[in-house]
Amino acid sequence: MKPGDGETEGRETATERWARTVRFSGSGGGFAYRPGELIIDRAALKELLELTGMDEVASFDIAPGLVLVTGVPGEQGIAVALRARGRRAQVNHVVFAAAQVRAEAAMFANPAVHLNPAVHLNPAVHLNPAVHLNPAVHLNPAVHLNASGCGCAGGCACGCVSFTCGALPTGCGDAPPGASTGEPPLHSNVKRTGKHPELLRAPHGTPGSVCSVIILDTGLAPVALGGSLPHVSARPDEPWGPTKYDAAVTDPPHFDPTDNRDLPDMDHNDWLDPVAGHGTFIAGLLSRLAPNAEITVGRVFENSGEGDDADIAYRINALVDTGRPDILVLSCSCYTENDLAPLALSQAVARIQHAGTVVVAAAGNDATCRVAWPAALPSVIAVGALGPEGPAEFTNYGSWVSACAPGVDVISNFFDDVDKHDDHNPATADFHGWARWSGTSFATPIVAAAIAREASLYGISAKAAADRVVHDKRLYRMPGLGTVVNMH
Repeated sequence: MKPGDGETEGRETATERWARTVRFSGSGGGFAYRPGELIIDRAALKELLELTGMDEVASFDIAPGLVLVTGVPGEQGIAVALRARGRRAQVNHVVFAAAQVRAEAAMFANPAVHLNPAVHLNPAVHLNPAVHLNPAVHLNPAVHLNASGCGCAGGCACGCVSFTCGALPTGCGDAPPGASTGEPPLHSNVKRTGKHPELLRAPHGTPGSVCSVIILDTGLAPVALGGSLPHVSARPDEPWGPTKYDAAVTDPPHFDPTDNRDLPDMDHNDWLDPVAGHGTFIAGLLSRLAPNAEITVGRVFENSGEGDDADIAYRINALVDTGRPDILVLSCSCYTENDLAPLALSQAVARIQHAGTVVVAAAGNDATCRVAWPAALPSVIAVGALGPEGPAEFTNYGSWVSACAPGVDVISNFFDDVDKHDDHNPATADFHGWARWSGTSFATPIVAAAIAREASLYGISAKAAADRVVHDKRLYRMPGLGTVVNMH
């Protein structure tokens, strides 16, 4: 793999970045967050200074009325104090790409998964012993952080014991405080596969209207490494978001730019990064299944799989201001303190929905009915995963899940001439433009493609197409997983 090769001296490794920027809390149900960062009402800045005893604080606009504040000591306690004064305030929750990835052999890819041991009280999760053979089944490390039990399997409001989820969980209060850095995922669980030209079905007849789709994910592979896909492009260079403020960047808003490209080994350790190629894989599915869609891909996640509420919301708000798509695809999920909707994402998603965009998001891969965001936000199409014989063993589920689609061993486009472990010999590359991967990440673009194809075929809005493909009451549904959309 040529791009990504190089010296690591002087660079921050993925593990070092993770240790600096990710924390996991066992309180409020278990969640991941950025240390020292808060999302608050702009009008609450003066009160924040009063509470912290600070003279000034760095703040960055995310959305109308909301700012990201950095360098705040005791961020969780300050958020509680501001909420007690009637202000909106939350930590900056970390959001994870919803694909199967691998940490250590005995670990789960998303460190927030294990913050709540009550998740494993649900017998439906563990009836299949094969669930535990794959260390990547549980992708969000925050799930298991709360010893008091939240996440629908123990004493929560949900009370789920199978795919017949009841009321939405609303959180179980606070467990003893404490935060840990967790362990970052180290390697990818993407699987090799041969070339599948039979899946490249060229459209026939007169094409319909164009449906625009934006994927906010890991970006798109460079053209030389497999990023040349029909009617797919990387978004133009744009600011990453407020967590990457850099005074050396001369142009406002002084955030580090991203070229929205995805390299296979960005930490230069000769291993394919944990979620490298995630955005390209998703774009390939949409390109193939919705041949009249115009697809652009942005990068909001590091190649270890994490982004956050503030940055993703900032980028969604930028779409509202500069040109929103018909469909927005978010193959990511997070859990939050006391299962409350993330402040910035909830406002940004509501804004883009009001402008007419249909938002499709992954339900998550932790075999729980605990609400995952942004999928559980109002009117978002939350997507679970199916296998050939029924629900995927890892899929999240519940009354908040709107639809489900194939999500096990899905085949799509991937890096070309790239190794999983680079031996610096192009003749022995593991990947040749195709791969197999599992996760609700990949069920999500299948549902989005069905909506885009319906919109293009009949010349209707994406919202009207979603009503036909997902919300029509005559369609077949699975309990806890919603409408079945069976395409590949």
